[in-house]
This record gives sequence, C-alpha cells and structure tokens, in this order.
Amino acid sequence: MSKRFIGIDLEGAEVRVALLQKTAGKIKVDFERRVYSLPEESRAALTEMLAGKTAITDRLVTALPARVGLFRRLRFPFREKRKIEAALPLALSAQLPVSLEEKLVSYLAPRPCDNDYEVDAVVVNKLEVADLLEHFPDPEQHPGRIDIFPFALLPALAEQDGVLIYCRRVEVVVALIAAGKIEDYRLLPGTTELRDDELYDFISQQVSQLEYALEQDDLPLWVMGAGVTDQLSQYLEDSGRTILPLLPEVFGPDLSREMAPAAFLALAELRSNKSGQLNFRQGEFAARGQLEMMRPKLIVAALLLILVLFGGALTMHLNYLQKSAEEAELATQLNRIFRQVLPTGAIVDIPLQMEGLRQQLQADVQMLGLDGRGAVAVLRELSDAISTELRVELQEFNYSADETRISGSAESFDAVNQIAEVLGARPLFREVTITNARLATDNVRVDFEMRLAIAGRRS
Repeated sequence: MSKRFIGIDLEGAEVRVALLQKTAGKIKVDFERRVYSLPEESRAALTEMLAGKTAITDRLVTALPARVGLFRRLRFPFREKRKIEAALPLALSAQLPVSLEEKLVSYLAPRPCDNDYEVDAVVVNKLEVADLLEHFPDPEQHPGRIDIFPFALLPALAEQDGVLIYCRRVEVVVALIAAGKIEDYRLLPGTTELRDDELYDFISQQVSQLEYALEQDDLPLWVMGAGVTDQLSQYLEDSGRTILPLLPEVFGPDLSREMAPAAFLALAELRSNKSGQLNFRQGEFAARGQLEMMRPKLIVAALLLILVLFGGALTMHLNYLQKSAEEAELATQLNRIFRQVLPTGAIVDIPLQMEGLRQQLQADVQMLGLDGRGAVAVLRELSDAISTELRVELQEFNYSADETRISGSAESFDAVNQIAEVLGARPLFREVTITNARLATDNVRVDFEMRLAIAGRRS
C-alpha cells in the first residue's frame, strides 16, 4: 500500500497542498492551490484536493504562523520525558510575559549541551489551534500533526547549515539553521505595507546579526514563501550570497517559492521522527475518530474472529475425542502385549516396566553374548588360558562390547608377560596389551593392568 505525506499551508485566503506519495521506494509529488473566503470553502477545497477522503495511513501536517508562538530555549539537568513535562510549565512561567492558562506547550526532543540538556519549547494560544482546525473537513482526524513555522521546516533543511528566509504575505521569518537545529530566528509581522527594498533591508540586517551572534559568516540562503516577489528575489541574488535550490532532486526544477513551504512540510513529515517534532494536537485538540471510522470493519473482524475461534475449538474437541478413542485402543493392545511377555505380575506402568525388562535382557545378553564373545566367554577364556602354576590374583574385570580390561597381581614381571602371550594366542582376543605393570608396595608381587581387544570387533 502506498503512503501519502501531505503538507498543507494555510495563509490568508489561500490553501496550498503538497502531496508526496511514496510507493516502492519512489516519491511522486503533486501540488494544488485554491483560494477561499470562508472556512467552509477551505474545507470543500481540501476535500477536492485530497481526492475526496484521506486514508488511515495518510500523514497530514500543517503549521501555524510564527507570529502566534512564543519560543524559549530551556536547559534541564535531565532528559526524561516525564521530568521535562513536569518542569516545563514552571520554567516557561518564569520566562514568559503571559500566563500559560488557555495555552498549549510543545517541545522538541532534548539535545545534550555541556552537562545539561537543551529543550526548544513553543507556546501557542488554544484559540489559534481551534481556528486552524475550522478549515479542515475532518478536524477530529486530520491534520494528524500541527507544527509551527519555522520549526516545521527543520527536518527538510537540517542536512546543511544556512539561513532560512521565509516570506509570508503578512510576516517574514529569518532563521539561522546550524548543526541540525534552529539556532535563533527573527520575526517581522505585518509586512503587507512594506516595500520590497524595506523587506530586503530587514532581511539583510537580521541575517548579519544572526551570523555575528553565532560567529558564522556568509551562510547560504533558502528563500521561499508567497511573499517573495521577483524584485525581492533579485535583491537577494544581487547580495552575492549563495541561494540554495529548493531540493530539485525531490520536487523537480519547477517548484515555485510560493508552493515550497507546503512541499517542505510534506517532506519534513516524511523525513522526521513524528514523536520528536512539535505537535499542538494535544489535550482537547488531540486527533480522534479513527476508532469510529474503523468500527464497522472492527465489528466484522470481531465476528470473523469469533467464528474462527469457534471452528478451531470444535475441531480441537473432535480431535480430542478421536485421540481419546485411539489412546484407549492402544492401551488395550499394550496390556495384551505386556501379558504375552509377562503373564504374571501386577501392571503398574507398562512402558516403564517394559523398559526395565529390556534393560535386564540387554544386560543378560551382554553378559552371555549371542556370538560367544560375552563376559562369561571372556571369563572362561581367562580361566582356561592362565596356567594354574602361575600365582595370579585378578582384582578388577571391566567388560564392554569391544574390549575387556583386567587388573590384578602376579608373582613376577615374567609371569605378567607370560599371561599376555598366552592370552594373545587365544582366538577370542584380537590384541592383548599390557597397559601398566609395576612392583607392588610389598616389593614382592607385581601389579598389572591389561587391555584385551575382542576379536572381530573394533573399538
């Protein structure tokens, strides 16, 4: 399924939409622009531009103008979300000239700074969010996130240091971006009555001040917004500064400065970590309605799940009955076989009793040997081979299928060698090895150990 990232820029009586559709790793870009005079008209225009309705996977983002927000950069000795959210109201109240009642607070993810953490926080009035949502056809669900300029554009611009010149029809924002964050910005509201040369003077002055304060020099410029006229654009180009292209590798070479904010909003939503961006859809304005939209499908899915579970339970019960009958039949057969083997004796645990019987039979077979090479045969061979004239005392006899190990004592080393020679000549033994021979502690007899390899078997 393709996923759409939709940036919506509402300004005055205009609505501009950039739709990025990501399919199989490729991005398709579409732009739309409409003019309206009432919120009802903007809702109709958005419905038309978004092809009727939005899917649950669509990510819509819009942004408030910079003039409605109060920005502060705070520092905390911790970075845990719970602690920051608890400390923010106190820290902001100490720095802002207004009360936080009827206000919404949003903040960016904390950044390490010296031994503390730096947090960018913005405060807006709830009425601004309520007025903005009036322009959307399904305000309970969309937009999923409400940001604020210029922070809303940061994820699309953070890959390169520079100065953002964002000219709306009623305000101008000059923001210095370095090291992936907005270091500082300047705002000039109410610019409709200013001439292009006056706007350029303000922009040039603020750019110089920002660069000087942050020890930067001759940074490139991003220039965008519906308020950028041809004359203002010419002034900026004649300043000698580098004017950065508006990401032609994504949007193509024909992206206008007017449509750029909406396009960069959509791209920022695609590139950003949603949880780490500003979002004023919170509290009473939190996005709702997904459950209501999916309720019929959820009901059908629940019914199907119940049917599947019932069918599975019925199948399991039938299998249980069948297995029980098979188990009873096998138990009867097992009892019959057990009585054929052991006609007498109590039945306690047939498998365990049969296993014990098997082990006993195996031990007997190993002792007697089915091929005349069992433990008894080896003992008989030792008895027959060792002369009674030799004073030999066997102390240990370890038998296995492949070999036999014996240990004992004899009257001399010659006697030990004689025993080995005699046993080595017997057909039952393939090889006879004296593994150890030493004088006993009494200094009279000789202790020895021998290994007798059984003929016809390999160890």
